[in-house]
Amino acid sequence: MDIRVLDYVGDRATDMKQGDEIYKLIIGGFSQQEKVYIDFSDMTTILSTFLNNAIGTLYKDYTSEFLNENLKIINLGKEDLFILKRVINRAKDFYSKPQIIQSVLDDSLTK
Repeated sequence: MDIRVLDYVGDRATDMKQGDEIYKLIIGGFSQQEKVYIDFSDMTTILSTFLNNAIGTLYKDYTSEFLNENLKIINLGKEDLFILKRVINRAKDFYSKPQIIQSVLDDSLTK
C-alpha cells in the first residue's frame, strides 16, 4: 500500500488530526497484511506533532521488528528524518513502560 502524504494532508503536515488520518491509513494497510510505504515527496513542512500521531502511536500496538519489516518511509528530507528518529525513540520508550503512561494519564485527569 502506498500512502502519499501530500494527497491526504496537503504540503504541510502540522497537526495531530492530520497524523491521525495517516495513522488510520497505515493500520488499515496492516490489517490487510500489506507492507505500507509512506511517501513524503513534495512536503514543505512536517512537524513532530504530526509524526507523533502518524508514526509514534504505532509503537503502542506494534513491535519495532514488525514496523521495520512492514512500514517504509520514503522521500523524507534529512532534517525531517532526524525529527522522525526522535519521535520513534520517544515512542518506543514511552510505550515500553506502561506505568509511565498510567502516571501521565493520572496526572492529567487530576489537574
